[in-house]
Amino acid sequence: MQQPIDGDCRVPRAAAVIPTYNNAATVAEVVAGVRAVIADVYVVNDGSIDGTADTLRSMIAGPFSGSAVHLIEFPRNRGKGAALKAGLEAALADGFTHAITLDADGQHRPEDAALFLDKIQSDPSALWIGERVVPYKGSKQPLRCRAGRAFGAFWYRFFTDKNIRDTQCGFRAYPLRETLGLGCAGERFEFEQEALIRAAWSGIPVKSIPIHLYYPLKAKAVSHFRPFKDFFRIAKVNSKAALIKIFMPWRTVGVSGKGWRQNLLLLVSAAGSPAKAARSLAMGVFMGIMPVYGFQVLLLAALTPVMRLNWPLAFLGVNVSTVPVLPLIIAAAIAIGRVIVPLLPHVPDSGTHSLARGGIEWFVGSIALALAAAALTYAMSYPAFAVIRRKYGKI
Repeated sequence: MQQPIDGDCRVPRAAAVIPTYNNAATVAEVVAGVRAVIADVYVVNDGSIDGTADTLRSMIAGPFSGSAVHLIEFPRNRGKGAALKAGLEAALADGFTHAITLDADGQHRPEDAALFLDKIQSDPSALWIGERVVPYKGSKQPLRCRAGRAFGAFWYRFFTDKNIRDTQCGFRAYPLRETLGLGCAGERFEFEQEALIRAAWSGIPVKSIPIHLYYPLKAKAVSHFRPFKDFFRIAKVNSKAALIKIFMPWRTVGVSGKGWRQNLLLLVSAAGSPAKAARSLAMGVFMGIMPVYGFQVLLLAALTPVMRLNWPLAFLGVNVSTVPVLPLIIAAAIAIGRVIVPLLPHVPDSGTHSLARGGIEWFVGSIALALAAAALTYAMSYPAFAVIRRKYGKI
């Protein structure tokens, strides 16, 4: 007998949701593969400008005519998060309790959807996420992907105390009403990370399931992940979650109740010593203020192994330049630069603050502010880390 949803007399009913953007070479195969496992499929065309829309319309008019393949189309690209939410909302409106989501680029094997169907029946209250560990056609996980997954797994364990080793996987089974009730604001790739964190904090069990590991030929697979813009969006989600976990742990009601001291101790213990922890945090703050906006994280990632820093703490520090704080940092840098620049040799004083001179003042002021902020961060964090570790010991 199928198990009902908590507080709901209905048995689980699952549909598939497939967001797609310019996947003309792979979307037909993915839809057909999923349709063989799941009767109802919602495909969200996120403003594709290649042949994706024509391919989908031909499928619905041809082999899937009269079937339950539903096409939702955006007139312009809005992002993966927006497409997923549209698909989830449509499935919920049609009476489904769950949605199994997968990508349209061919990376996810459609037959694995059957595994999610079984898991939904065994625990319909959970958000199930795929863990890509079963090799398919000899596929191997690239080094950059292994590093990215390890990074994501560390932070997710820190945020939620849950060991999910492939937080980046988009092959998932969402309980619809509970997921849409989380109020996730992300419209692009950050939506999936936000949903994963908020689910755990809201008491929704988050569980993983082994699925196939497959990387299609680059000629067919099309990735729309933008390394700078999308990583920055995900970094905003992570930095906000880190601040909440450290300083407002009562808001993480769905996880074990560690206080801010224990959360900081977790990071200090991972660093190895209070000195290394403080140095890593200070270096992150330094790079966050340096006038290399858009490249801080990339440069910090390159410097971390060379300087033997703790990456999670350095990453936490670099987020000092998040959007709400950035205008204040720029204003402070310009004010400091206006004091320093006249003291420097070979800088002509035009008597007016031209655009070029303002740029020099901002650049010089940013460096000075970065140095001062890093020194202050180290001076304040080192004794704090030392006291916390001495008082609470090692984890």
